[in-house]
Amino acid sequence: MMVNNEIGVIQPMEEIGQICKEFGIPFHTDAAQALGKVPIDVEKMNVSLMSLSGHKIYGPKGVGALYMRRRPRIRVEPQMNGGRQERGIRSGIVPTPLVVGMGAACELAMKEMEYDEKRIKGLQE
Repeated sequence: MMVNNEIGVIQPMEEIGQICKEFGIPFHTDAAQALGKVPIDVEKMNVSLMSLSGHKIYGPKGVGALYMRRRPRIRVEPQMNGGRQERGIRSGIVPTPLVVGMGAACELAMKEMEYDEKRIKGLQE
């Protein structure tokens, strides 16, 4: 969990990612709470897989994303059996309105992240 949703702890992702890289361990993180709140750089963090959720940034409920590093490639099993959509990772048709809504919410979250960070820092202090 990159950012804890209850107490706000932010994990040292770059350090964890470096340790995983040194030992050849794939690194997955749940970044749902971090999305739109702290900068995310999968390259610096050496993240192999990252889970994201649309509703955590005021996007539509029921949509999320799984970042998957291309190299070294991580193989995952499909969540549901059926069609071979999304390169065999999932079956079924992508819910376009939900995906577009999550994309729009991500754009807004990126634009407001700096302002929100300053506001939250002020409250924290």
